[in-house]
Amino acid sequence: MLSSKYTNRLFGRTRGRSKKKINLKKYNETIDKYKFQNLNEKLEYILDIGTGYGETSIFLAKKYPEKVIISCEKYIDGNIILLKNIEKNNINNILLHNGNVYNIIEISNKKYFNLVWIFFPDPWPKNRHAKRRLITSDFLIKLHKVLKENSEIYIATDSTIYIRFILNSIYKCKDYFNWVNQSEINLSIKDHFDIETKYYKKAIKSQRKPSLFILRKL
Repeated sequence: MLSSKYTNRLFGRTRGRSKKKINLKKYNETIDKYKFQNLNEKLEYILDIGTGYGETSIFLAKKYPEKVIISCEKYIDGNIILLKNIEKNNINNILLHNGNVYNIIEISNKKYFNLVWIFFPDPWPKNRHAKRRLITSDFLIKLHKVLKENSEIYIATDSTIYIRFILNSIYKCKDYFNWVNQSEINLSIKDHFDIETKYYKKAIKSQRKPSLFILRKL
């Protein structure tokens, strides 16, 4: 079962800048229908970390209908949109965890996950906020412990600062992961998946090219 105790704090907003009021009681009642509670060895899981408005979770649920997608996101506005799309598309293989991803990782004493997606994590571009970044070598090693053999991690970002940070983290984990697309000149998301999230479109509009990193467990 999930515990409220975890060793790593995550930063970021739980609400958007919109002043639109949200019925939190109704939100909690709705999210309870899809809430992640525990892991089952008989099931195959994909961990979707920082799902934003839920486009990646919907995409993964349709692409892998035989697997359970755990959508990990504390952003309430995004979760509301995801919940609406789950019901609109009659999707039954998404579970939501509206909290800290470490809360899931640290209860996973076995290798449960077939795939991990981390699309457009907050880059925390200011130097004083660097410690808030999710993708670190320590975090990748924690994921390594709960990944099944030959499972993969997909990381996407459009931040040049974060790219350098991720590259450094990958180098420190070279004994744990094979960087699958290292030799590719073009690391574009669209070379691999036909998906355009809100943050992807925002990057393209700002003339920033999103990059994709594929890591396979050794």
